[in-house]
Amino acid sequence: MVSKAGFALVLAVLVCGQYAVQGVYIVSKAEWGGRAPNYRVALDNYLNYAIIHHTAGNYCETRAACAQQLRNVQSYHMDELGWPDIGYNFLIGGDGAVYEGRGWNSLGAHAAEWNPYSIGISFLGNFNWDTLEPNMIAAAQGLLNDAVSRGQLASGYILYGHRQVSATECPGTHIWNEIRSWSHWREIQSRIMASKALIALAVLLCANAVLGVNIISKSQWGGRSPNGKSTLANKLSYAVIHHTAGNYCSTRAACEQQLRNIQAYHMDSLGWADIGYNFLIGGDGNVYEGRGWNVMGAHATSWNAKSIGISFLGNYNNDRLTSAQISAAKSLLADAVSRGQLVSGYTLYGHRQVGSTECPGTNIWNEIRTWANWRA
Repeated sequence: MVSKAGFALVLAVLVCGQYAVQGVYIVSKAEWGGRAPNYRVALDNYLNYAIIHHTAGNYCETRAACAQQLRNVQSYHMDELGWPDIGYNFLIGGDGAVYEGRGWNSLGAHAAEWNPYSIGISFLGNFNWDTLEPNMIAAAQGLLNDAVSRGQLASGYILYGHRQVSATECPGTHIWNEIRSWSHWREIQSRIMASKALIALAVLLCANAVLGVNIISKSQWGGRSPNGKSTLANKLSYAVIHHTAGNYCSTRAACEQQLRNIQAYHMDSLGWADIGYNFLIGGDGNVYEGRGWNVMGAHATSWNAKSIGISFLGNYNNDRLTSAQISAAKSLLADAVSRGQLVSGYTLYGHRQVGSTECPGTNIWNEIRTWANWRA
């Protein structure tokens, strides 16, 4: 027999496993019968904007009806518009439930040039005439609070209606009248000013971006300062690819924890001056700064002084590379050439080619042997 306390614990675990946040139940894509995305692109944390939409379609007030609407919207976005997935990060039904769209840390397709800087939340229905119910308002506000608590949104984020950043009636009159009373909503004086603000934000973000790859700095992931560093020359002839052979991560928070664990092991157990690699790539598609540019690594004995070391977080004898990770690695290597860290004709090796190891794991090994600069 299971005690009442034991039953309650099991029930709590089951509920948490089905995705609850701030008292808001999130219905997963699998639960509403959604299709897997064709691919995904990572979305950064600490975003400055949240954008509110409506789907402009049918209203729903039961789980079954909302699930059907979601499948319809996803099919339209993928099959008619050619997008890789439903456009929004989350959707809210008339039943008061939050439904997973692209979810956390996945770039949406909901507001053109604002997609990389915002999360998109859409209400199911046409709110030029449909009524926004209190349970829907509570769900949206709970979801936004959770986005802040988990670090997807900055605490001082700005809330816009879609009509403020694009020529549209979205999110409908009733939603528009409601969200303007929310504490994070802000007015935009003009579309021109909005464009200027976006350009200014893009300029600031460029400090950490290379060829479309967002590099998360060591300070951003909570890394420690090195005990020392040796200069690494420019115009290197080699890049060496690794895996960490540890846990895989698919969110920024999980990847940052892995990075802190690896750095602690390298510094405290191995006695190295810092984390060993120049850069690391997570399952979230982000590039994370390790020792960085022009600093000698500790990743491939006898090769450290003549190569940069790039490591994928995970064990790729078992874990699978995503298209976002592959794109991030190739773009990082291209940037290394453009900034002069690598020569244009550099040679790419897997760690197993220069050391007695299985690294970088079978799946990475099979992939990199198709890249233009790899050599046997």
